[in-house]
Formats: sequence, C-alpha cells, structure tokens
Amino acid sequence: MNTVLSPSPRRSGFSLIEVTLAIGILGMAILSLVGILGSTFQQVDEIMQTNRALSGVTRLIGALDNPRSIVYLDASADSNPANTKYIHQGLQSKLDPFVAIPASNFEIAYRLLGPANTTTNAVWLYVYDRKMVIAVADAQAGATVSYNLYSNPSAMEVASCAGNSDNFSPIAANTRNVVGTPMRVRLTLSKLLVGQRYQIDTVTGEPSVAKWTPGTALPVDPNLYALAYLPVVAEFFPHDYVDSAIFKAREETPLLVQNIIISR
Repeated sequence: MNTVLSPSPRRSGFSLIEVTLAIGILGMAILSLVGILGSTFQQVDEIMQTNRALSGVTRLIGALDNPRSIVYLDASADSNPANTKYIHQGLQSKLDPFVAIPASNFEIAYRLLGPANTTTNAVWLYVYDRKMVIAVADAQAGATVSYNLYSNPSAMEVASCAGNSDNFSPIAANTRNVVGTPMRVRLTLSKLLVGQRYQIDTVTGEPSVAKWTPGTALPVDPNLYALAYLPVVAEFFPHDYVDSAIFKAREETPLLVQNIIISR
C-alpha cells in the first residue's frame, strides 16, 4: 500500500520579520533622502543669500559715495512707502548742519561713519531689492494703438532706520514691496587706519604725530581729518526682523565682510 504524503501547509504573504525589515530599509532610505535634500536646500539658500550680499556691496559702495541717496526711515515707514526723506535730511543737524553751505558727499559720509570706532558705535544700514509699483503704461505705439505694457521694475535700495532705533519691521518691508530677505549691514572703521597720521594739527596745518589705533575717535570736523580717504568695514547679515536691541547684542557670523574705501 502506497502512502501519499500530504504537502506541508504554507502561508501566503510575508512574515512579520520580512515586513519589519522592509519598513526599516524604506525608512532609512527616506531619512537619507530627506537629509540630502535638506542639505541641498540649505546650500542653495546660502548661495542665494551670498549672491544677494555681493549685489548689495556694489549698491552700498554707490550709496556711501553719494550718501544723499540713502533713504531715511522712521516709525512712519510702516505705513508710508514713498521716499519722502533721505538721510542728510533726517539727520540734518548731524550730517549737513550748515544750510547756507551744503556739505559735500564725503563730509556727510564722514560725519555718519566717523564715530563708528567700535562695534558698539557701529552704523547700521539695510540693503534690499524693492519692487517699484507704477500706475501708467510703460510704452505706447502710435496714436491709436496702445500696448499698455505694465511692469513693476525692481530697484536695490539702501536705507537707514536711525529714526526708528535701527529697526526695519516686516510691516515696513511689506509696505515698501521688499523682495526676498533684506541685508542688515554693520559699518565700522577699518583697521586699514591703524598707524595712519589721521589728524590735522591746528597750529601747523600738517598731520599730527599721533597715529590711529583701534577704538580711537576721529576728529568731529571733517576738515581736521588728515587722510584723503575713509576706510570702513561692512559686515552683511540676513535680516531676521528681530529687535535691534537683540541683534546688536548677540554674537553673529556675518555672511560677507567687505572693506570699502570712501574717497574725498
């Protein structure tokens, strides 16, 4: 008599161990992908911010050469998008005190930056791209055909918020149609001044023997400053809209550091 062995029963599907291993492998792959993407996005953001800071350097140099182009913002900037006042007007008693004899561009820049001999006394400016909203057509062709080509050109603006405790609020940024992240710039005197005979002797009319050291105050009167240039250091930081009392006190690594020479 032949005995037929019945086949051993088998379960369809995967075992618990196989499912657990598969989930673990998939989870590790997802975590690795998230890490790679996160690192990539961070690098892209840093590159974009660095490029924005580099563009800001060029605009800032132009603004310091012509400080009358620096916009002066006070507390009303939250509701007023127009450039109604510039820094030589907002700080006239300090920067351009003699109405009958207008100050030169260098004198305005010197009076603004000369006191910035330490980071505590630093001058803070903001550099940002701004959409300029217009209400008229850019171009029309012929007497009867109107193309009505509307556009909102972008312009890079340098602003001082000295009239608002150096605070540039998100409301002001929205009011002024700021594009992207504004750059906060800390300006101080450069160490390129070290060892320079910086002051005019009022008796001889020649540079005095005293040499500049870090922290030394420059003469208040630009006419008593002996050098033909004023070197400053510009440190660029992405503006995160915190209060000025916070960002002035904290230690922060600048995104970009640039020496700028302002000539007479």
